Amino acid sequence: MKRLIVTLIPLFFAACCLIDDDLSVCGEELVINYALQLHIELDVQLQTELVTETEKPVRRALEKWLEPIFTDRAKDIDLRFYSAGLDDIRYQIEEVINDNRTSYKLKLPQENYMHLALANIEDNREMNVLDGAHSETMQLRLSDKQEVNSLNTGVFTARLPMDVNDTVRRFDVHLYMVTAAVALVIDTTGCDSVQSISGTMEGSACGFSVRDSVFLYTASPRILLENVPVETDGAAPLRRVAGQEASPYLCMGAVGLATKDDAPWSLTVTTTLLGDRHTTTTLTVDEPLKAGTLRIIRLNMGKQGGLDPEEGEDEVGASVALDWEEGGEHEVEM
Repeated sequence: MKRLIVTLIPLFFAACCLIDDDLSVCGEELVINYALQLHIELDVQLQTELVTETEKPVRRALEKWLEPIFTDRAKDIDLRFYSAGLDDIRYQIEEVINDNRTSYKLKLPQENYMHLALANIEDNREMNVLDGAHSETMQLRLSDKQEVNSLNTGVFTARLPMDVNDTVRRFDVHLYMVTAAVALVIDTTGCDSVQSISGTMEGSACGFSVRDSVFLYTASPRILLENVPVETDGAAPLRRVAGQEASPYLCMGAVGLATKDDAPWSLTVTTTLLGDRHTTTTLTVDEPLKAGTLRIIRLNMGKQGGLDPEEGEDEVGASVALDWEEGGEHEVEM
């Protein structure tokens, strides 16, 4: 069932009651069509990059994790129409649609507007809308915490200057994803004592200016990497952990905002080994993480728990630090 909240300025109705024949005040009837646009086809990318029989469980695990992110369906939308002069909200619609497109017939007074549209914000656990009273100040912003969880929805936005007059009656609005994802696929066959992995991602934007369509880097959020369970199906060789059979692959990832075009970003992964020993790998990625994309990084785990980028991962560098060998902490460049 759709939930619809419409906010209107009461002056519109009062004016129409008093001046029935002034369409510039009462409004032009418009048709506005909305559609979500994806940059990638998730299943195609996963099948292209994870092609072997032994990687099938990994592909299924990542698909299950990322399907709610890389979807062209909007659960909720927030549509705001700002006057071009005062830059205040003249009309707003908030609705649950559970669809990838929708259409509205609206009556708006003849005026220039800045229209901003959002999708999939309501259930996002770390993304908030700030300063939305004016289009110039409206931002999407990550929670102001030292560490934030990986985002759990793919967020879409659109901006459209609208000149409402007696000749233009139809507008098409395309919403594009501002979130992005990274997934680490780790082959652990070289390490027989791994117990668990954890980590963070740094270097992505902390916010997004919707009107300017610009990512904001005024803070540096540390996004927690989320472990993605890989179920075994007998196709891949198994490893034993604490007497239990498990997949040779470990997967983890994060969903955040885009990184800068001209600066590297990083991932820090800590491997916990038997005996409560810890090895930390810092991965530096030179290739930017673009909005609406998925970056898969394939890694091999060494005997001491360090991670080494596979051949072909030319844009990824690794530095490994051990804190459990005699003599203190050791750093190994890879």
